[in-house]
Amino acid sequence: MAQHPIFAKQAQKARGFCTALLAATGLVATAHAALAAPRHAPAAPPAPAAPSFTAEQADHGAQIYAGTCAMCHGAALEGAHDMPPLRGLFVARWANTSLNKLYAYITHAMPLMAPGTLPPQDNIDVIAFLLRENGTEPGHTPLPADENRLAQMVFPTPNALPPVKAAQPGKAPRTR
Repeated sequence: MAQHPIFAKQAQKARGFCTALLAATGLVATAHAALAAPRHAPAAPPAPAAPSFTAEQADHGAQIYAGTCAMCHGAALEGAHDMPPLRGLFVARWANTSLNKLYAYITHAMPLMAPGTLPPQDNIDVIAFLLRENGTEPGHTPLPADENRLAQMVFPTPNALPPVKAAQPGKAPRTR
């Protein structure tokens, strides 16, 4: 028995609707199953690493500092000419901050009268010098000039540093 053309079109539309409804139901079921699946906690980010630098880097950084930075920040990092010291509040300001931020700041803003003029390795060595002068001991692994690796290291907190030694007459205090 042949179907009337009107009923054939309705049957075809119904089959299309049922197919679409079945597909949508499958998608909803799949999404529900995915949402109901046990979730694993995201992996904790790696703990920040303590900075590592060599004595050679810090020594070279001391030379760069003396020739480029000391005129504003003082020979003993005490600050000069209304420029901030690179001890005390400096350490508190940068504590727990990734070294890539300090590196970016020094690279783009220092020296004040000629920002961005120091080679990258000189900036790294100045950071090594600042770390050493603020109480971090040098090690055997050089401080990297790689911003991704620097991002995994933080400037030590003041309580992680040894206490400041009493100043001798005529000398600025040092932490070491």
